[in-house]
Amino acid sequence: MSDKTPKQQKIAIIGGGIMGVALAYHLSNDERFHVTLFERGSKLGGLAGYIKYDGVRMDRFYHTILSSDLSMQSLIEETGVKQYLHFTATKQGFYDGGKLYPFNTPIDLLKFPPLNIFQRFRLGLQVIYAQFQSDWRKMDDIPVEKWLLRVSGRGVYQKVWKPLLRAKFDSEATDVPATYIWSRLRRMLGTRQGVTSKEMMCYLENGYYTLIEAMANQAQDRGVDIRLDTAIDEIMIEDDRVTGLRTPDGEAHFDVVISTLQSPILLKLIPHAPPQFQELLRKQEYLGVLCPMLIMKRSLIPYYVLNITDETIPFTAVVETTNLIDPKHVNGYHLIYLPKYIPWTHEMASWSDDKVRDEWLVYLKRMFPDFQEDWISEFLVHRARYVEPLRPLGTSDEIPRVRTPVPGLYMGNTAMVYPELANC
Repeated sequence: MSDKTPKQQKIAIIGGGIMGVALAYHLSNDERFHVTLFERGSKLGGLAGYIKYDGVRMDRFYHTILSSDLSMQSLIEETGVKQYLHFTATKQGFYDGGKLYPFNTPIDLLKFPPLNIFQRFRLGLQVIYAQFQSDWRKMDDIPVEKWLLRVSGRGVYQKVWKPLLRAKFDSEATDVPATYIWSRLRRMLGTRQGVTSKEMMCYLENGYYTLIEAMANQAQDRGVDIRLDTAIDEIMIEDDRVTGLRTPDGEAHFDVVISTLQSPILLKLIPHAPPQFQELLRKQEYLGVLCPMLIMKRSLIPYYVLNITDETIPFTAVVETTNLIDPKHVNGYHLIYLPKYIPWTHEMASWSDDKVRDEWLVYLKRMFPDFQEDWISEFLVHRARYVEPLRPLGTSDEIPRVRTPVPGLYMGNTAMVYPELANC
């Protein structure tokens, strides 16, 4: 019997976001693999990355872990950081006609002034209906606007669903399948133990940094090589299979390459992949996000998220994450995010930080007449080009597979978890 050690399979992971780090963490448990993780930035995290302010790490973009996100909670426990996970009952509201309304319980729904009693009843029935609709494929060919108008009527659509769609998809919602609302409703309802119970969400102290750092450290302890500040120029393909990577420092051989990049970025790295596969990636469109973050000395709203029905306001929600996160974990500050999802061809994508600040503050003061600029300790503008994947009607069969047509090349990104939405 030979005692020769089997040769390890060399695996490259491209992208140091939470998906790439989680892959490295899991693969490092198998001694058959030697894993190298490449990240073009100076730190791990991607869209789940952080800023450091006054000695405290804070998420660049707003994120939440729902009480129904059991796989995420399991990973947090497995990596030994469960003691930093906290559950909180959260609230949401609507801004309509210059007023704030709570929108959390059946009582709130029954009292919701923007809707008449008949509309409130229809909305309640729609929520119940979504719970019992188990096959999302039946809704894949139905435009979300058409489905919502049919089930809940125009009044409910205009006052409730249209603002929510606008918040996530901007003006692109007309071609969105009804599966998106179905998925959102089922996921959010999973945070409640019963119809009348409170909505429970979770957060990690120091944000996703806590989990990402734990996974990265444990992966490195098991031999994973993490290379920051390393861009990939090309995924090398020879004789119709992956052979390695080309970086500014030269070429490196790998048996397997796993991309966690968004589809348009991956496309640029595979000029020698089959044309049909390139075309599949080329079809995938995304919305970007313009997301100012206000680090404030005092609270602004009593809700985790305030949905906005007024379409003249450029941002589509006010998200105060410190109504989920205990302010003591961020040095007593209050964190406000004012997102705007846009196609990257939108004029706002090219606005300077100063222009965004000036424009956003005009409307924030209109919404909250008592608001004072000296409440703000820091006003930061965060942007990301590829955030929300758009899946046109009836195209679920065009979602790329994890195992690509190129032997040795695998991929995984948020466009492949349809009909789910990004975790935020």
